[in-house]
Amino acid sequence: MDEKRDPENSGRHAEPSEFETACDEYREMSRRAFLNKSTSAAAGLVAVPAWLPGIALAGNTPCTGKQPDILVTCFWRGGPDMLAYTPPYEDPWLYMAPYNSGSEVFPNGLRPNIGLLPPDPKDKDPQALRCAELGAAGVDAFGINKAFLDTEFGGSGGYNTIHELFLANEVAVIVAAGSPDTNRSHFSAEAFIEFGTPNQPRDEVTGWLARYLSVVCDTQSPLRGAAFSANRLIPKMLTFADKTLAFQALDEVVLPGNALTSKARAAILQARYSAQTEEPLKGSVLNAFEIIALLENVQVKPDPLAKYTTSDFGRRLMNAAALIRGGVDVQVVYADRTGWDNHAQLQPFKDGNYYDRLKDISQNLAAFRIDLRDYWDRITLVCQGEFGRQINENADLGTDHGNGGVMMVMGGNVNGGVYSKKTLGGVDGWPGLDPALTIDADAVRTTIDYRAIYREILQKRMGLSQSVIDGQIFNTLEEQPQPVLGELGVVNAGA
Repeated sequence: MDEKRDPENSGRHAEPSEFETACDEYREMSRRAFLNKSTSAAAGLVAVPAWLPGIALAGNTPCTGKQPDILVTCFWRGGPDMLAYTPPYEDPWLYMAPYNSGSEVFPNGLRPNIGLLPPDPKDKDPQALRCAELGAAGVDAFGINKAFLDTEFGGSGGYNTIHELFLANEVAVIVAAGSPDTNRSHFSAEAFIEFGTPNQPRDEVTGWLARYLSVVCDTQSPLRGAAFSANRLIPKMLTFADKTLAFQALDEVVLPGNALTSKARAAILQARYSAQTEEPLKGSVLNAFEIIALLENVQVKPDPLAKYTTSDFGRRLMNAAALIRGGVDVQVVYADRTGWDNHAQLQPFKDGNYYDRLKDISQNLAAFRIDLRDYWDRITLVCQGEFGRQINENADLGTDHGNGGVMMVMGGNVNGGVYSKKTLGGVDGWPGLDPALTIDADAVRTTIDYRAIYREILQKRMGLSQSVIDGQIFNTLEEQPQPVLGELGVVNAGA
């Protein structure tokens, strides 16, 4: 096996790197560090040092009374494969599609070499060739990759995997979810999602999370948005967000230069910018010094039961949790996990490429939950990618760009379970793998708009009105066709 590694894997197993298995577009995006192609955003990134917050949108009123939830967004860049993540094992087309594969396991299946078998409690299944049960069996029964049950890095305190959290009704799994935009370009799909503008003219000036911060009440913290991004850049969804910083770890947020003279140099710079510089740069620079002073007192010391892995993603979540535990009134936390563009060697079984990546996110999200157990009732966490994959495997034992994917929502006020045709019904449910019902006979159709999930969260957990959400965050007036944005019941509006 090639000894090159995915730069974000757990470090235990050798696996193909994200560059070896990805398409040309994804490799080019990685080389360019996912830079925003928008002229205005690019100018902002070039004009000031990377450690400075972006140009702020208009302000808002201070928070009083009930505080909004902390919104945590985890973005899986590259397009995770839903059928290797949460396979619909009772959809007959998964195993009996009109493809003569020649496989003894799936003689006529869509995925003769990389498909997960249905659950079987009698089979010990040491190689994790089968999925585990997820919810009740039935017409729309879904399984889950056994990577989400793997406790290799976990402790013994409970809640050590996503599956354990699912059984505790703290995880909602939403299938055929994502953007209604049907293009299959990484850059375009990400941009449509992050700017919140699928199927409509795109305004690349502000990200939808930046617009959220401009309308939700302000905690008056120097740091309202924290982006733990692979490239240390503000993601497009937070473009021009108020009081927002991108970094990988809290100890990176320092004034460059000799640490022994940092306080003296900071005082000189603050005085100069305060007296001589015009807005908006003046406010951004002074706010950056406030952030540096604030984070100096935050220790990255997780709960002993929180077993983060040594991957970059584990480090990001551990630092994100430290930020919250340290009393910083952050309102938005962003963290990404790259490397999901598996055009070759998907390997969803035990010790495989995809399996190890799923295990890494399962372990680290569970550790995040344990680490923040005293804050969990005020946290809503959403995971998604830019699109799903094609339903059939390709000649390189991988899968190509598709459409509908899977999203997860976690938190202390989440109504856990599987959200599919069985729970939702009608046009909002699981569309099935029948090629006649897919997009271009090869991709799951998106039937649950990611904005419907976020709209419900913003209304129930952040206290925003529908008119504010419609008018200032997700404006769909120009979108054609008009999206289906009905409430799913994923979260409750409790205290």
